[in-house]
Amino acid sequence: MAKKKKLLLIDGYSVAFRAFYGLHGQLHTFKNRNGLHTNALYGFHNMLKTVVAKEEPTHALVAFDAGKTTFRHDYFEDYKGGRPKMPGEFSEQVPYLKDLLDGFGLAYYELVNYEADDIIGTLSKKAGKEGFDVVVLTGDRDLTQLADSQIRIDLTKKGVSDIQEVTPASLEEEMGITPSQVIDYKGLAGDPSDNIPGVTKVGDKTAVRLLKEYGTMENLYEHVDEMKKSKLKENLQNDKEVAFLSKKLATIQIDAPVTITLNELAYNGENIEKLIQFYKEMDFNSQLKQLDTQDYMDELVEQEEEISYQFVETCTEEMFESGMVLYVEMLEENYHLSPIVSVSWGNSEKIYAADPETVFKSSAFKKWAEEEGKEKVVFDAKRTYIACKREGIDLKGVTFDVLLASYLLTARDNSGDLADVATEHQYNSLTPDEAVYGKGKKRRVPDEKDKMYDHIARKVKIIKELSKKLAVDLKENDQ
Repeated sequence: MAKKKKLLLIDGYSVAFRAFYGLHGQLHTFKNRNGLHTNALYGFHNMLKTVVAKEEPTHALVAFDAGKTTFRHDYFEDYKGGRPKMPGEFSEQVPYLKDLLDGFGLAYYELVNYEADDIIGTLSKKAGKEGFDVVVLTGDRDLTQLADSQIRIDLTKKGVSDIQEVTPASLEEEMGITPSQVIDYKGLAGDPSDNIPGVTKVGDKTAVRLLKEYGTMENLYEHVDEMKKSKLKENLQNDKEVAFLSKKLATIQIDAPVTITLNELAYNGENIEKLIQFYKEMDFNSQLKQLDTQDYMDELVEQEEEISYQFVETCTEEMFESGMVLYVEMLEENYHLSPIVSVSWGNSEKIYAADPETVFKSSAFKKWAEEEGKEKVVFDAKRTYIACKREGIDLKGVTFDVLLASYLLTARDNSGDLADVATEHQYNSLTPDEAVYGKGKKRRVPDEKDKMYDHIARKVKIIKELSKKLAVDLKENDQ
């Protein structure tokens, strides 16, 4: 049996704005190596991943506004007037939205003199007539007027992760009106976000009450003269032209001259090559890691700059100083049981790497590790404490935990890979663990152990650099 056709329509700028403001509090942490802000792109990306996986569309389109003016401005010059200027941190990301969509294999479209709403309205109704199920993703409640038995409107609430599914039944339960009454409701109550005026002193509750009684705005005005004398009646009579203008402004076109066809919207999945290119440009290393592209991972390792460190077979007291980074490498997630495969320590001037037997049997290391006065910097203090304890070392003197500091600043758990934390804070010189050790059942110490020692030495360098940066960030945030 053939899969039923499903069309996914996404209100491009509306959802991207939600993504931008959903991560606005972490604006300073989302930048690529060239200084481009990436929070809107990051949030938009995550939304696309989620919605495509959930809906499994056979057809899809992202609709964009073509410009600031539309046919609605022809009869109301102040339509959407008073809106604040687009933040520069958002506008600089806009050109890259379409690169992201190319990577996802999603079609996109804009129509001069029309809004994204009109594109969505036209295609959704056309698809419904042709037997498609239709899902519309937007942050704009105006689009709820399109809901019917085949069209569901998904409203982004907080950020893009909290979604409210709107159907005719749920809309009536929530607001007391049907989808077809949304434009009457806007005509009466107006919409400040779009600078649609509505009738003077008519708010949400009054608009709903009037529609419950009269059904449509046209019917209301046919009987307005029969209403008892009141300020409401007076306002309705005085603002009749404004009311019908407002309704006209709020009405989404379902017959806009859209040239793209439903057949052209067939969704065939991601374009991995373009997605990799986008991830590389945006420094989305954790997303790259999830693509299972071993060739690219090998390329990352080959492109790494050389790092200076000393591999040691005997530890001496001169190798251990206060303020050094200590990193213990384990490949399995359960650090209570995972074998320790290597250890590295050092500071900005010198870095050492060794096999675990060399380190943990060393009296010089034990003396340094257990001395409270010798300060240490680590990534994931608990993990490091437990690893040392398993080897009979009672680690003391840890004064800074990069993982904890990063969590305080971003509220995201990136404990799986130091490279993810580094990327969060614009350090892109560390390749993901999977590039060195492999993924899943293939995860193991590489045959060329120098790759592992190089990797953990880089980790020590990054941890040291991150500790300095994050300490400053915490202070600036009064944390």
